[in-house]
Amino acid sequence: MKKALFLGAAAVVFVASAGIAPAQEAGGVKIGGNVTMKTKVDNAVNAAVGNDTLAKQQVGGIQGNVDIKGNVTQETEAKNVVNAAIGNKSRACQNIGGISSNADCQ
Repeated sequence: MKKALFLGAAAVVFVASAGIAPAQEAGGVKIGGNVTMKTKVDNAVNAAVGNDTLAKQQVGGIQGNVDIKGNVTQETEAKNVVNAAIGNKSRACQNIGGISSNADCQ
């Protein structure tokens, strides 16, 4: 039962992140007013294993060609967050509560 709850909490994070994807298409994110973001993550796991591996994880952030005209208020609480890439050419990215113009690992 504990494993099911853990996976469910991680799934909620990824589903919530997927919900903002259309705003990150060509042209970037443009917000004309104020932004208030409150994010709480108890358990989130992101892992990639294998050749030419990449693992990305973003919690409560705005990324990709961001243009915000108003004020930004962010409150982020993260307890157990794991991001790992294992293997040849491994990379791991993690952005918690940040605003980024480039989400790729460099």
